Amino acid sequence: MDKIFEKDEERHNKGGGIQMLTHDRLSRIDLTEIAFIMALTKYINGENWK
Repeated sequence: MDKIFEKDEERHNKGGGIQMLTHDRLSRIDLTEIAFIMALTKYINGENWK
């Protein structure tokens, strides 16, 4: 990330590298939410996880 974005402060202040790479379409919070939902699919839709 430091090679792509010169300053770490810039990346930090703009919401992280993923937000900069996706032009503000995805943030770290968005990715965390998606990962959490994916981790819970076994419990949300358990009948398909036999």
